[in-house]
Amino acid sequence: MGNGKRPSLCIKDFFRKTEETLKLRAILGKTGFERKINPTSLQKKIWPVQVWGKKEIKKLKSLSEKRRKSFFKENINKNTACVILAEGLAFYPETVTEARKKGLALFESQLTRRKCREQVKRFFTSSFLSPTLIPGGLLSIFGLGVLITGDSGIGKSESALELISRGHRFVSDDVTQVRKTTTGKLMGQSPPLSRYFMEIRGLGIINIKEIFGERRICRNSVLDLIINLKAWEEGREYDRLGLRFPENCNILGQKIPQINVPVGPGRNIATLIEIACKVHILRKKGYFAPLELTTKIRRALST
Repeated sequence: MGNGKRPSLCIKDFFRKTEETLKLRAILGKTGFERKINPTSLQKKIWPVQVWGKKEIKKLKSLSEKRRKSFFKENINKNTACVILAEGLAFYPETVTEARKKGLALFESQLTRRKCREQVKRFFTSSFLSPTLIPGGLLSIFGLGVLITGDSGIGKSESALELISRGHRFVSDDVTQVRKTTTGKLMGQSPPLSRYFMEIRGLGIINIKEIFGERRICRNSVLDLIINLKAWEEGREYDRLGLRFPENCNILGQKIPQINVPVGPGRNIATLIEIACKVHILRKKGYFAPLELTTKIRRALST
């Protein structure tokens, strides 16, 4: 599992890593470059980098010189680490003066405001939010990101291999690197060292990309569903109708639905996983086969 520590980042690092992609120009030299970005603000969806565009400039244009200073003070909070002005626009002198007083970095970008915001989000999502490692292999099945978990030796990798041969896409085997995006979703991918590789008992290490080709590989996937494979226990009573809803598994503060699938002799695990995914998709659409059947039974008994 991850150690929970968040990487440290200051504006100097942010500028160095995004200067080319965001087409940035520093307006105040290195003023504000040592200001730290607060990592907890991202978890609360409070952006440390503000991106302004034509809307803000139009607002400033309608204000007096005094009100322009107030506008800047009112729109900058304690979590703001820098301001980027997109669209190739220029800051008003009053804004530059107030930013210098506050020691706040100002940047101008040639990108559109929308594109600039997308690039900023992508940067923080991929580079800033630290991931954690969780046991289980991740596949993309019918458009769902499915994490397959279970005890060692129960057949997770063999089932994943069969699913890949059926056309589904491979993300990771045995362990998955999961991070929380700035939109609150969980994104899973393979750790860099084990990317494309899978361990199959009797065969050893195999390379999925080399065997099945690029089209069977998915670099990352949103985590939608967990399928937990459990050894079949003789004498245990299992839910035969499926009236119980999947339990939730808490990962990085997010609840992910989990379906427990008993594994016993003669059960085709890959097929069961596919059907479990189809059932989950139908439930999300509001269809529940057990409820439809029980309703028909009630109607038949009442006639």
